[in-house]
Amino acid sequence: MHLLEAPQLYHLYQSLGGFLSARRKSLQQYVELSGVKRIFDIGCGPGHTVQYLPEGIDYIGFDTDRRYIEFATAKFGNRGKFLARHFDSTAANEFGRPDLIMMNGVLHHLDDQTAIEVLTNCSAALSSGGMFYALDPCLVPGQNPIARRLILGDRGKFVRTKEGYEALVRDAFARSEVIIRDDLAFAPYTFSITRGWPPGIER
Repeated sequence: MHLLEAPQLYHLYQSLGGFLSARRKSLQQYVELSGVKRIFDIGCGPGHTVQYLPEGIDYIGFDTDRRYIEFATAKFGNRGKFLARHFDSTAANEFGRPDLIMMNGVLHHLDDQTAIEVLTNCSAALSSGGMFYALDPCLVPGQNPIARRLILGDRGKFVRTKEGYEALVRDAFARSEVIIRDDLAFAPYTFSITRGWPPGIER
């Protein structure tokens, strides 16, 4: 077992590196939460992102790791629902259409075919006016060597360049963008922020 598969150690690593803080900053800067009533969080892990969201939102977290889901339910069960299952095309019918779908640190764990399938399901599930949002490590030319080493040592085997993330979301959404930031965490690190809007949504 990889050490970061233990929820407590994952939380410690995320906290010490400033990665939880990076999630909070990115959400504040790139996600408009006013008017959001329902959120799907795909690959929610131990559930820490829910603490950065306004109370009262119908939050549903999906993750296939039962240890993460058990931890999230015990710690944050009063803020949302955490499910040990895959997100798929049936989720919107089962739980209602979300106004926001998040994937924090998930896309770089998925090969292209799987990622495109998930993103297509996300686009189809979103409510009218909804948005997709993802935060992932990113490889860029000339990046800080410490950042590059940390990123290449990540458990995710599909860390992409900006162009790689753009290619993933281009066909799934009517409009999309990828923003690169290297100033969100305490540790040197390069993030991609990916946003997408389904057909019929103008921004």
